[in-house]
Amino acid sequence: MMSVSKSACLHTQLPSSNHRAFTSLSRRKHTTADCGRKLFRTNANAYGNGSADSGSSRVIMPGSQGAGNQRQQPPGRSGSSSGLILPGKGGAGKMPQLGNTPVNNFRPPPGFMDSLDAKQPVAEDPQKLLAKLKTGAGYWHELARALPALQRAGFDWLNIEAETGLERALQSIWTIAGQVYDSLKEQANFPQEKLKYFNPEDSEYKLYPMRILAVTARGPVAEYIADQDLNTTDSEVVIKAFKEHERRNGVKQGFAYTPADALAFKYYRDAGETRRKHEIRDFIDRGLAVAETERAKATLRAFIEEEAAPSAASADPAQLAILRLTHEEMAFRAVAVVGNWATASAAAIQQAPSVRQQGSFSIFETQGQQKWVMMPAWSAVMAAAQPVAFSIDDCSKLDVLLQQTKKKEDKKRLQGEGLLLLDRAIPEVKESEYYVVDKGGSLQLKTGSEVAETGSPLARVLFCSRPPRAEMAETAYP
Repeated sequence: MMSVSKSACLHTQLPSSNHRAFTSLSRRKHTTADCGRKLFRTNANAYGNGSADSGSSRVIMPGSQGAGNQRQQPPGRSGSSSGLILPGKGGAGKMPQLGNTPVNNFRPPPGFMDSLDAKQPVAEDPQKLLAKLKTGAGYWHELARALPALQRAGFDWLNIEAETGLERALQSIWTIAGQVYDSLKEQANFPQEKLKYFNPEDSEYKLYPMRILAVTARGPVAEYIADQDLNTTDSEVVIKAFKEHERRNGVKQGFAYTPADALAFKYYRDAGETRRKHEIRDFIDRGLAVAETERAKATLRAFIEEEAAPSAASADPAQLAILRLTHEEMAFRAVAVVGNWATASAAAIQQAPSVRQQGSFSIFETQGQQKWVMMPAWSAVMAAAQPVAFSIDDCSKLDVLLQQTKKKEDKKRLQGEGLLLLDRAIPEVKESEYYVVDKGGSLQLKTGSEVAETGSPLARVLFCSRPPRAEMAETAYP
């Protein structure tokens, strides 16, 4: 079978006009390729690699192999050594340079950017540190110093546990307890010989709770634990008692700022929080056994004597309740009720009495047969300068109140008595408020815009109050 090239097939299938366009496009592609080859050869000559007519079209990268199997140098780079420079790798034969400036091949050690701490141990081989932890070669606080060094070397809690068998929880306890141990060691007034008490295994559990104490407070507590040879549980009780004594200021209650008195203060508080007599006596006895100062012992004895003394309440079978009122329960104002609105007169408003409430219970004194009502201390009531009230037999019979309702259901709810609260003091007349005016001996309610036609008003209307519903009253007062 005769083989036909792909280009020949294209030529035979395309029309003459398309054939010319295809030929022009092919020539344009060849021209672009030739320009690209010339550009690569020009760059190669600029970097000193080969000649312009070498015919190589390969892309030349700095540090790569060029013609003659030699490395390529970018402009401004001297010497035969080139390529990518890495810290600590150095050059080939001599120190690499950037222009005329030599590049230092120094590589910083691991953890160079970490904060420097004088307490950190001297850097050792991580494998040696892991071997020490695995074999337990040393006291716990000595082995604890290896944990930060291993972490700086790249080991985390899981790696250390896998290599040494030291559980992560114990690693955390060693780290914190080791910091407490170092803080005790640095205190000048702490007996250094008592540090040996915390050398044995499991002593870290006695120092670990001290993390909640200030550095200056750890010394007396640690010395007390060492002197009394307390176990882990009792040590934690003393530490928490010392912190609680500091927070509650037990000095004011007669207990000195010492671990012994702090523990006695703890038992003193326990006795005050329980109601079982045998437990009270037991807590007081514990406090007396550990108290250090005479003042603390006297406070404990006074407590037990007060509990043992017979009370007057226990001898009298009758009981008397003592109640404390709140501000909300005492928040009220006495307002004079000068009559019924149907028979009200201007004289009744003008002659209405007022009272002054005094004392913690708002006590007031009245004269004659005047009626009074206690109104809640709402802002409108308390702001009134001269309040006065009228009773209403049926609110649904008052046209002004009916105008305030839109639905029939609301008008039905107006049926029943009410209380119209007024203020005789009128600083200014506003169109948005209602006022009481005297029109031919009859009192009427007019808006502020209508007051100008009828003369000066007698009082300003504050609001109309309704009594609680029957179901609300039954719920409130069973």
